[in-house]
Amino acid sequence: MERKLGDRGRPHVTQGRTRLHAPAASARLAGSPASAPSGPPASVAPAPARRTPRVLILVRYVLPATIVLAGVIAIGFGTEDSLYGGASLIAAGLSTAVISWAYRFGVQSDDERDAEAHARRYYDRFGRWPDERP
Repeated sequence: MERKLGDRGRPHVTQGRTRLHAPAASARLAGSPASAPSGPPASVAPAPARRTPRVLILVRYVLPATIVLAGVIAIGFGTEDSLYGGASLIAAGLSTAVISWAYRFGVQSDDERDAEAHARRYYDRFGRWPDERP
């Protein structure tokens, strides 16, 4: 039995993104003022707000804090080896937090670049920026 590309049991393959539709080609070719590019169709809804999953909160905040807390507890034992081990644990916890921050910063800049590219495509289709009022 032949399977279609979107028929793999993965919802993200079949759903796709909401797409903007350009004005009808016949209206653009007519050249009348009424055929000026209009905004997106009313069916295009804004993207829902994204929530941070619990696993990400655990990795971003709880894991580094737990590692630093373990380092502070190790330092509390007072032996020379526990001081070195505790300092190492604190450094590991702080480095985990910095790496998480650097990754989020990089992903955020990619999202901003994608949003700018989307806005440029919108401008090419409709002749105005997405956040402007008609």
